[in-house]
Amino acid sequence: MKASQEAFVSEVESLNSQLKEERLKSFHLEKQLQSNTFSQRRVEELLDRINDLEKERDLLKQNSDKLFNSAFEVTNSQEQQRKLREQQLKLQIAQLEAALKSDLADKNEILDRVRREREQAEKLDEENRKLQLRCLEQKHQLDEFQNRLKFFTKESDVDVTELSEALMLIKTRKQQRNGDLMFLEKVEDDVNKDLEKSLRNLQANHAETVQELEKTRNMLIMQHKINKDYQVEVEAVTQKLEDMRRDYEIKLEQYANLLDVRASRIRKLEAQLKDIAYGTKQYKFTPDITPDDDVEEFDESLHLQRGENLLEIHISKAVFSPAAANSFGDQEPATFCTYAFYDFELQTTPVVRGLQPSYEFSSQYLVQVDDFFLQYLQKNTVRLEIHLAIGTDYKTVAVCQLRFHDILEKTGRIYSSAVLVGYDNDISNYGTVEYWVRLKVPMEQAIRLYKERAKALGYITSNLKDPLQKDKELAVRRAEHLGLQEDNLNELFITINSCSNLQSGTSLQQPSPYVAYTFFHFSDHYTPIIPSSNNPHFEDRMCFPVPMTADLDRYLKSDSLVLYVFDDEEISSSYLGKAKVPLIPLAHDKCISGTFQLTDIKGNERGTIQVTLKWKSTYLPPRETILTGPLVDELPKEIPVPVRLLKDEEVQAPNRRTLEPVLVVSSL
Repeated sequence: MKASQEAFVSEVESLNSQLKEERLKSFHLEKQLQSNTFSQRRVEELLDRINDLEKERDLLKQNSDKLFNSAFEVTNSQEQQRKLREQQLKLQIAQLEAALKSDLADKNEILDRVRREREQAEKLDEENRKLQLRCLEQKHQLDEFQNRLKFFTKESDVDVTELSEALMLIKTRKQQRNGDLMFLEKVEDDVNKDLEKSLRNLQANHAETVQELEKTRNMLIMQHKINKDYQVEVEAVTQKLEDMRRDYEIKLEQYANLLDVRASRIRKLEAQLKDIAYGTKQYKFTPDITPDDDVEEFDESLHLQRGENLLEIHISKAVFSPAAANSFGDQEPATFCTYAFYDFELQTTPVVRGLQPSYEFSSQYLVQVDDFFLQYLQKNTVRLEIHLAIGTDYKTVAVCQLRFHDILEKTGRIYSSAVLVGYDNDISNYGTVEYWVRLKVPMEQAIRLYKERAKALGYITSNLKDPLQKDKELAVRRAEHLGLQEDNLNELFITINSCSNLQSGTSLQQPSPYVAYTFFHFSDHYTPIIPSSNNPHFEDRMCFPVPMTADLDRYLKSDSLVLYVFDDEEISSSYLGKAKVPLIPLAHDKCISGTFQLTDIKGNERGTIQVTLKWKSTYLPPRETILTGPLVDELPKEIPVPVRLLKDEEVQAPNRRTLEPVLVVSSL
């Protein structure tokens, strides 16, 4: 069993090995088959490529044959065209040579003809010269014969006709003797005719030559005239150009001056605008509220329209002076006050007894805050009268003026007091009245804008006025009033230009300055008011017509022009500062222009002022006066002058303005 099994296993192994060999053979055969298929495909592809190449070769061969044939045909056609063109050119060359030969023959013939004509012309010229010589000889002989004939006719009274008849008779006799010689006379007649013809031709040529020379002379004269006219025109144009150049230079100078004036005006306006924009200071005031003060709250139920406000005036109490108490006697007075504010009705306080009556009366006004109202607060006052009650009747005993301009600078309640003056002016100090005023709603912006507009309007009114026309009218009116002669009359222009660094001595507010001065025997003169400015620009120019007399000369040499600067906001009559301008340079026909120091009553410096004084015409001092030495043209600062000046107590300051300036501004 085991042996059979081993035999079976060995047989299986042999079969397996045979199977493997068969499989290997089949695998090799499959590979060969695949390689054969690949080679067969490759062969087919190569055959296809060979066919394509053969077709391409055939096409190339056909194309090359066509190209060769076409090139051969082109060369043949070009050769034919070239030969045809060559034949045409040869024919043209032959034709041109023939034409050239014929032209040369014609040219030679023409040259020969010209040469012959030239030779003939030379011969004719030679003959002409000979004929001219013969003509001159014949003419000379003719003149001699005529002279002889005249001589014979003068010596013997024989007429020319008789002489010619005698000659003809002699000639006929000679002909009879010598035979017929008429042919010689004919030849001589022909020669004479030729000579006369040539003479006429020469005379005609001479006349033509003279005519041509005359034409040339006229043309030269005309050309000379034209050249002369051109020269005059060029000189006129040159002169015109020179005049135009001078005119343009003058215009350029004028334009430069105008530009300088414009630049100075722009600088001045910029300074004014800067003063308007940054010069108006705001002073905030916070009142001290004590526990004893009555603090009123704002009524929220009160509805104000745009631009409206509520102004409250409170009359606290009055304190009578001892003089007023004596006027009342032993009895205790019963008094009350009345006042009227703006355009509202009259207000009356309660009747209170005592020498120090406490009225504690308040009145409220619903006002429209516009420029007119603000101007009223700044410029006007309210008249308050105190009346003494006598039963059912009353008697006015004292008055005072209530001022409200501080409300434009401060906020809240403005406490103030006013001095009472006796109604009949019997008691100057009747006592005082204490009051306060306030605006319910602060309006700092509206007040600031009003002050800026007021300042700007002051500048505008001072800049836009016509000082020359005004000065001229004043000069004419004053001259007529004084009855002065024009020959002895001169005009002095005083210009107040500006002030710088003005300082108010009583308050920290900006002043509203103006300048006042008095010249010679004229009345006081006031400049415009510039509101709220420390550096005002007035540009105020005044003309004073003065007679050039000994009084004026003495005044100029001994006195000074005193300039006073006042503050329109100040209640007192004191001035901000004053400056003295010596007038002695005017007596020597000099101009005064410079900056002078301003000082107050105590001698403290309060700023500077710039002024200009100059004559319109030359100043001629009277003959009886003695002229002093010359001075400098300008006075940059106030300098001492060796003349007698008036003392401060001798100089009378001009009165302050009695009329307030009217300021017209637009509403908010």
